[in-house]
Amino acid sequence: MAKLNSVLKLRGRVGNVVFCERGGKPYMRALPSEVRNPKTEKQELVRSKFRVAVEFYCRVKETPIRKIWNESAAGIAVNGYALHMKLNMKAFKGDGRIGDFSQMHFSAGTRQSVYDLEGRMDQEGRVELYWNNGTGKVCAEMDDRLGVIVIYGNREFVPMVVEGVEAQRRDERASFRVKREDGVKVHLYCFFVSEEGMKYSNSQYICL
Repeated sequence: MAKLNSVLKLRGRVGNVVFCERGGKPYMRALPSEVRNPKTEKQELVRSKFRVAVEFYCRVKETPIRKIWNESAAGIAVNGYALHMKLNMKAFKGDGRIGDFSQMHFSAGTRQSVYDLEGRMDQEGRVELYWNNGTGKVCAEMDDRLGVIVIYGNREFVPMVVEGVEAQRRDERASFRVKREDGVKVHLYCFFVSEEGMKYSNSQYICL
């Protein structure tokens, strides 16, 4: 951008030159003769994945998951949508599906994650989770409540908060029920939330 020495106050565009003012001083700059937008295979893939990520958000924005994303975004992103796009873009494929369920995240924050998180599910859909709190834990975080979000393998774009989860971090175990269908994978995203419901741990993934 070049500084313009003139008594005339020019603003706007003339041809490919734009006249503007910054700090009370006039400037002029040239516009590029053409805008390049090469449609390489890599760029098209990124655009496709972006559209899929946006579609996923649109599917869940009227559910309780939106609130979790919005509250988790504090100090990380401007809002829940921005947090979702920041954390989950790499989980999607360009063909409109989730490519890697382990790369999905439904919460983020400073609350401590747990160790050795494991799970199993019986024939009736009863899930048992186990974890280890480790040593040197802050006592206040022992009251954190467990939250779980489930995605069924045959309904990738319908994540749901699991109802009936009544466990705290201190318990180091939890039991609840999900729907079970033969041959359908159950993807669980487990996280802990503070008593006031505003601070979260990063979600941790289990596939059953």
